[in-house]
Amino acid sequence: MPSSSSDPEDQVRLPLDMKVFREAMSRIAAAVHVVTTDGPGGRVGATVSAACSVSDDPPSILVCLNRQTRIHAAVLENRRFCLNTLSDDHEAISDAFAGRDNLDMPDRFAKGSWTPLATGCPALDSARLSVDCDVCSVTEMGTHSIIVGTVADLRMTDPGKSLLYVRRGYKSLDT
Repeated sequence: MPSSSSDPEDQVRLPLDMKVFREAMSRIAAAVHVVTTDGPGGRVGATVSAACSVSDDPPSILVCLNRQTRIHAAVLENRRFCLNTLSDDHEAISDAFAGRDNLDMPDRFAKGSWTPLATGCPALDSARLSVDCDVCSVTEMGTHSIIVGTVADLRMTDPGKSLLYVRRGYKSLDT
């Protein structure tokens, strides 16, 4: 693997294969979120790190979901989702919704207190930020879908420590 120097002369070019690409992406620090949905497709949630704002006019965000997951099918059927940004004390919630505890959905949701926002999707009461959306568009890319949602509702807390994921581990950052 390349050295830890940021000097371009110390960097090594590597073959572009899945293993190297995954290692490279593990070095991008990302906020940890739980995406939830509720409706005819069921009440489902999953931990994600691929999410960002798209536009402020109209207010919109995107999430990237693996097409083989329950959350993907449920979001597409329900046509709505809520992005819940986790605090640094939410590692257990992140792990539960990532499937690390092998809990069923009701037990995952029992890990926190949830309130439905405008679309009816569950918002984690202790989240740093909850952004409730209606699905606007879906674009497939590789194994995932890029799902854009227009914001129907949001709530946030005062600044504090957010949960990040980098190099396959949790970190925290004052946000």
